[in-house]
Amino acid sequence: MATSRAFKRKSKRDDTPLTTHQPLPEKPPSIEEDDQPTVARFLAMIGLFLTVLGFLAMFAHLWQRTSAISPDWGFRFATVGLCLLLYHTFVESDFQFRRLYGFAALALIVVGIVLRLMAFRTAPASDPGKFMNWFLLYGLPALSIGLIAITCVLRNEDDPQFRPVLLNATGIVGALLIAVAVVQGLRDLHSLATEGTALLILGLLYVSAFIGQSEEASERAYYAAVGLGALGAIGLVGGIVASALPGSNFFVPRGLIIIGMSLVYLTISLGICCDWPVIVIARREVTAYFYSPVGYLVFLGMTVVGGFSFYLFADRMIGEGGFEPVVGVYIFAIVPVIAQMFIYPVITMRLFSEEQQSGTLEVLLTAPVNEISVVLGKFLAAWIFYMMTWLPWWFYLVSMRYVGRESFDYLPIISFSAALAVVSAGLLAMGLFFSAMTSNQIIAAVLTFVGVMMHLVFYFVGNQFQAEGGALSEVFRAINFLDLWQNTLSGIIAPRYLMFHASVAVFFVFSTVKLLESRRWS
Repeated sequence: MATSRAFKRKSKRDDTPLTTHQPLPEKPPSIEEDDQPTVARFLAMIGLFLTVLGFLAMFAHLWQRTSAISPDWGFRFATVGLCLLLYHTFVESDFQFRRLYGFAALALIVVGIVLRLMAFRTAPASDPGKFMNWFLLYGLPALSIGLIAITCVLRNEDDPQFRPVLLNATGIVGALLIAVAVVQGLRDLHSLATEGTALLILGLLYVSAFIGQSEEASERAYYAAVGLGALGAIGLVGGIVASALPGSNFFVPRGLIIIGMSLVYLTISLGICCDWPVIVIARREVTAYFYSPVGYLVFLGMTVVGGFSFYLFADRMIGEGGFEPVVGVYIFAIVPVIAQMFIYPVITMRLFSEEQQSGTLEVLLTAPVNEISVVLGKFLAAWIFYMMTWLPWWFYLVSMRYVGRESFDYLPIISFSAALAVVSAGLLAMGLFFSAMTSNQIIAAVLTFVGVMMHLVFYFVGNQFQAEGGALSEVFRAINFLDLWQNTLSGIIAPRYLMFHASVAVFFVFSTVKLLESRRWS
């Protein structure tokens, strides 16, 4: 028994934890590394190769060398390469790449400024426009690419010392471009139709980038927006007064440019500084377009379609010589019409459907805003964004004016822009109503597509009755936008044809307001 008890006591001692156990040494937490944009860097390498190859092909003639790649294909390669490099600039957050792209953007801006300063010099008698041509061909693209690059860098830049340098440079360059355009326009009004327009637009983009990348509570950004509004108000009043003088021929094209740019400056200033509910909602929705791929895809699509139309137009113009109306031949074609059938649904399908699907519509309606403010704010945002998508088309015409050095009839631009503003208001209001009807964006887009398609049907049916004439033919001609486009592109605009589309806009906006009110009480 004694032996048994001893054995039990020994076993009990053996069951206790080991006194010689040594715990593992403590280690610091694992180092977490951010995901590297490997795909973007690979595309950047391809872009760098295409850019160098393209520029060598474009400027081989300067060294009296022949290239296996034509200058046209060199330009295409350089364009694709620059797009890939800018994409890498947009997504890259590494310190070294940020510095590289930041200094490259500043270098491009300096090149553009130097070429503009050279344009102030007296050109040689053999080529009076030599230095100005250098600025238009090389300076403006350098400033444009520099603006895109510096905006992409500011998106990821967080250095408290380097970021203010880039930001202040953006604002200063924008102010200088606007000042040069204004001073040059006062000295020579004819420059507004050529270089002045480009400088006013580019300066506005620089100042807008400065405001957009500044902190929300920045006083300098606020005062910059106020300055844009003051300049726009002065230009608007001056352009109207100068155009209204007896016997004045100032309105076309100089007055038109001043009034149009002044309205753009005023609109942007009000959108930034004004706190009205309609303006605030419109600003929110316009910003939302550029925070989603939809906005960029629409702009890319309109740019590609406009470039294709301009290519066909320029090829025909070179083959047949100059002809009028230039604007009508350029715009009125089957490709732009088909593009419009898809753009209206894409722009409007998410306005209310996305709010209903995510459940934020109820939160929005419980905020201290009424249904009228919500509907008008979203409608205004869609209309502003749609009119912005036509900017690439007008830039193509501006480039033709620069390169060809030949003026053309500007009146169709006025009449077509007025018709486009009214027609788009009606179609966008229809898409807004369909978006408020359902929480499914695809259904809203399909309904809007069918509504736009009906205009095309009315156009063909109206052409069938045109030979017979009568009231039915006039009805079909009044309710489709293609006949209105065709008339306004010839410089003719009848207000009675605009009334139907304006009435459609008012009807669908009113119906959308009532639809939201019914949901509040249901």
